[in-house]
Amino acid sequence: MIVAHRGASKDAPENTLEAFRMAWLQNADAIEGDFRLTGDDQIVCMHDEDTLRTCGEKMIVSESAYSELSSLDASYQFDNIPSQSVPLLSDVFKTVPDNKAIYIEVKCGPEIVPALINAIINSNLGKEQISVIAFDDVVIKALKSVAPNIKANLLYDVALPVDSSELLDRLKNTKADGLGSNNMNSKELIDAVIQAGFEYHCWTVDDSKTAKKLLEWGVNSITTNRPGYLRQQLY
Repeated sequence: MIVAHRGASKDAPENTLEAFRMAWLQNADAIEGDFRLTGDDQIVCMHDEDTLRTCGEKMIVSESAYSELSSLDASYQFDNIPSQSVPLLSDVFKTVPDNKAIYIEVKCGPEIVPALINAIINSNLGKEQISVIAFDDVVIKALKSVAPNIKANLLYDVALPVDSSELLDRLKNTKADGLGSNNMNSKELIDAVIQAGFEYHCWTVDDSKTAKKLLEWGVNSITTNRPGYLRQQLY
């Protein structure tokens, strides 16, 4: 699977509806977006704790109401893109075609889980179209404890040293379905995860040489900022 990182974020403002629509036009198999809980318990698509980098005006997401966040322009760094609001998760769900999927990266803590489950239940998507991903073991464990039928993958940054046996223990302890990582060089780690019965997903890959190598190694998905380009190169 080719997964569009924050949408087609090379060509449109990250985590906006325009980036997700463009990802579908570029024939991505799935989109990945970052999500946080607002001060009034809404789930919005935003990577950072505050809005300064992407919107040019600073609001702390967890301390702000959605009505305040929605007034910002998330496309201010893109002169050629019409103004984009900070979208709700429910709005992002509506862009997902029947045969496509979404990876929901949780960027806050387990406090988001009740609202997240409710949003998934009220969406028009099937459970097979949805995966939740997070770096926080507690988030994955909390989600799987109340919704074991929703796929969830633990994220791992190779900058943080850990051996494969420790990672496998974490996957088992959290009841995760798979691992997502920026590891692009250790076939041994990928083999260990897959042979233990877990999925393996890789991010963020924008060059075809690396992508082809990872496909040969058997990864389940490749997340990229350039879904259209990568599809042309691979297929």
